[in-house]
Amino acid sequence: MKTRLFRLPALGQWVLLGLAAVLFSFTALRPAPTGQVKAYYTDHLTRLHEALTRFQADAYRANAAGLRTHFAACRAEYKHLEFAVEYYYPNAAQRLNGAALPEAEPSEPNEPTLPTGFQVLEEHVYADRLDRPTQDLIRLELDNLLFQVRYLQAQAPALVFIEAEAFDAVRLNLYRLAAKGVSGFDSPTARRSLPEAAVTLESARSVAACFNAPAPLMAELQRGMAFLRKPGVDFVSFDRAAFFVRHFNPILKELHQTQVQLNVPFGQVRRAVRPGTASFFAPDAFDATFFAPTDAAAPTAAVLALGEALFQEPTLSGRGGRSCANCHAPDKGYTDGLRVNRSLLADTEIERNTPTLLNAALQADQFYDGRVHTLEDQVHAVVSNKAEMGGKLSEVSAVLRKRGNYAKQFAQAFADEKSPVTERNIRRAVAAYVRSLVRLNSRFDGYLRGDTTLLTAQEVQGFNLFMGKAQCGTCHYMPLFNGAVPPLYEKTESEVLGVPATPDTLHPQLDKDQGKYLLHRIPHQQYAFKTPTVRNAALTAPYMHNGVYQTLEQVLDFYNKGGGAGLGLNVPTQTLPEDKLNLTAAEQQAIIAFIKSLNDAREVAY
Repeated sequence: MKTRLFRLPALGQWVLLGLAAVLFSFTALRPAPTGQVKAYYTDHLTRLHEALTRFQADAYRANAAGLRTHFAACRAEYKHLEFAVEYYYPNAAQRLNGAALPEAEPSEPNEPTLPTGFQVLEEHVYADRLDRPTQDLIRLELDNLLFQVRYLQAQAPALVFIEAEAFDAVRLNLYRLAAKGVSGFDSPTARRSLPEAAVTLESARSVAACFNAPAPLMAELQRGMAFLRKPGVDFVSFDRAAFFVRHFNPILKELHQTQVQLNVPFGQVRRAVRPGTASFFAPDAFDATFFAPTDAAAPTAAVLALGEALFQEPTLSGRGGRSCANCHAPDKGYTDGLRVNRSLLADTEIERNTPTLLNAALQADQFYDGRVHTLEDQVHAVVSNKAEMGGKLSEVSAVLRKRGNYAKQFAQAFADEKSPVTERNIRRAVAAYVRSLVRLNSRFDGYLRGDTTLLTAQEVQGFNLFMGKAQCGTCHYMPLFNGAVPPLYEKTESEVLGVPATPDTLHPQLDKDQGKYLLHRIPHQQYAFKTPTVRNAALTAPYMHNGVYQTLEQVLDFYNKGGGAGLGLNVPTQTLPEDKLNLTAAEQQAIIAFIKSLNDAREVAY
């Protein structure tokens, strides 16, 4: 029996051929994924321009509620674009959405660049009074925003999205959401961090859709958006810990997996957070060598052994008889436990408190005033400081050459050098040892990595308060909890807190140390000090640059009252909001409990 073939009439064949041709044409005309990303970007750039123009037209007519509605709409449009603007046009991003604080170059200390952008606009839109001067300021700031948007529109034709860069930009923007978004950093007055974070996830989903991303990533992004938009949840009550564990980390995991599945390469650029890591919460996410100079010594076993020996060597101090370990004791979290240490000069004290060396490598500046940028320079500065160690590395190297054990260690550490016992190699070896003191393995880290049994309910509450109501996370950026600015961590911020000279809150007096101002005499940096890490803080009392507070309870009380200005001190340059935080005693204890969970596993338990 023969099989009969089914044959379409001639007309039917022509119809099928026509449909195939149409489908082929549609596929051929459909932009590549990167072209779709660009179309998404340019579309929302146009929408932002239109939203700002409408806002500007209404600046003098709308009431306070109307102005805030306009503001929210414009910010939402910007959040759609933020991944690309921050990635390709960082200067424009700073002018559009940078912190509302002045900037100045050391060469021109009295000519600061005044802040501009959404955060400045927010202060005017949410001002207590809506009068004509305020409306004028709103109009002026809208002019500034529109100028930057027109610049971006002028650049758009030349902008080319590359697959690897698109994924990289989205990932960095997710880090930005976690470290700065949900903490309220860029929405300090409006407190619209949660709806804006949802838009950030929506933007990531739109970009992922351009690449036909697998369903698991799309689903995780959708669930994250729903969690952020959950009815009845506000900025203060939002469970950030649950969001990071249940939604944010799974999103990062699926984004990483998607990139692998689509064979999109990870970037090769050197960065504080390794581009190929699945999450900046991963144990090996941060690369301490990013902050090191190009001639830093490789952290071989021989170099680290030499560096540790030199760290404990009193010879570095010449006749002073003081080693690095005398002031940075491992059993005290690499501090000395003193308010300030004794100077080697007669009957005086060192001006500032001894900071921890744990995770000191994960920042772009060293010392409280940020006067040097590398650990190698810090070693030289401390050893040669007459008050601290009073040594001369040229003389130290001559002494060490005569010691057989050191000559052997230097030869092993720097085997490619004919005469390895040098000033340069002393600095390099000690710096390499300090760079090895990176610790990101606390109970909190384990919790964020998925083991939710590691934190108590009080510690979780403390984390949520730290990142929310208490506003700690707006200066101590997660996950390093220092002043290194995410997501690139290339800059370390300083803050003016108005720290008092004594713990007396009834008769406070401002500490006389003018901090970073003494370097370049930049007016707004008067009394500014680098934001230190909160990791291992339970081990490193006393606190503040002058060691004024002996306990974390005293520190929380200071912040709760609004810093120096909140205590009634005259601190015109204070960057810490002077408003009271209104933290209850129980809430302050919860924050302290969380801080204690940041003690690293290899350090002495609190």
